[in-house]
Amino acid sequence: MFHKRCSFVLLAGGRGARMGSPFKQFRPLGGIPLWAWGLRLANRLYSMGLIEEAVVVFPRDIDFTDQIEHLDKFDMPSKIVKGGETRPASSLAGVTASCGDYVLVHDAARPFASVRLVKRIISALTPESGVIPLTPVRDALKRVSGKGDIFPVSRENLWCTQTPQGFPREELIAAMQLAGDNISDEAEAWIKAGHEIKFVEGEPNNIKVTYESDLKFCETIAQGMGQFRVGHGFDVHPLRPWRKLILAGYDIPDAPLGLDGHSDGDVISHAVADALLGAAGEPDLGTLYPASDERYKDASSLIFLQEISRLLSQKNWSLIWLDVTLEAQLPRLSGYIERFKENLEDALSNLIWNKGKVVNIKVKSGEGVGAVGRARCMRCHCIATMRGDIL
Repeated sequence: MFHKRCSFVLLAGGRGARMGSPFKQFRPLGGIPLWAWGLRLANRLYSMGLIEEAVVVFPRDIDFTDQIEHLDKFDMPSKIVKGGETRPASSLAGVTASCGDYVLVHDAARPFASVRLVKRIISALTPESGVIPLTPVRDALKRVSGKGDIFPVSRENLWCTQTPQGFPREELIAAMQLAGDNISDEAEAWIKAGHEIKFVEGEPNNIKVTYESDLKFCETIAQGMGQFRVGHGFDVHPLRPWRKLILAGYDIPDAPLGLDGHSDGDVISHAVADALLGAAGEPDLGTLYPASDERYKDASSLIFLQEISRLLSQKNWSLIWLDVTLEAQLPRLSGYIERFKENLEDALSNLIWNKGKVVNIKVKSGEGVGAVGRARCMRCHCIATMRGDIL
């Protein structure tokens, strides 16, 4: 397969009238808006060199500034386009704003299209031919007349059309301009213009969310998708009288001893970071932020967590649960646990599955035993449960 400069156009400009509530694309699914699943797919494709940009089409008459944070998670080149009054108009606006030789047009209401499917579409694309994914009609079909009479309809040679649909970009623009608004999808405009079209096998899981029941079904699928991993993090730092005591990014007032280290010595944040990195199969904290680098001297460890959160989120990891155990003899820390939790959850906010409360922290005394019990150091263990999406 020769290299094809492809743009990915994500259509999120509809109103979702059949669902009974406006703008279904902004409804949450698995902790992120429905449309952002398509953005995750685009980012995976970009990281694999299969596309060069993403174009997201939003409704023209709403404020979508709160959605931009999802675009900011990724380094993938992307742009937002305001859609039109109809789906064909929105699609034409997105395709026109793209710059690839080929374009993949995807419906934001289909959250589970896979990389495998897109690879098949791109492989089949040629300068003369468009490509669409099709699945055979499986159910028995009936036609109901205006009077309520029911007639059987043969399902032989009938197929259901999915997205993404792939086309040479300039030719698709011309075909859609010629067809106007009287089309149901890009393939219809392409066929009406007399162009060749091919199909690849679609996917049963590439469901379109049309009704409320579809969204509930997709939520069930989302909860079971992907791979689940557990990571363990551990850290230890000595206590010194000339250092501030900073734990989970919080400066403990009037603490007689603080944790020594190249950065702020935040033993909780460091253990959390290594647990997250371990679950995702990434290098440890010391490799990513070496003590030999003066940029990290006295740096806040919450910055490390924010950057790690962004890195793992880009790779489609989500945080399900953190269980932290801190071993410390003094000072008494029970009154700060809720603040610790809040700081960690704020730093990891874009990684947290369903945006819920995911941090548990326990503080154990050293009971006067060993280095912890003699207040010579603090130690921390963390277990992270992570979920990685497979698209």
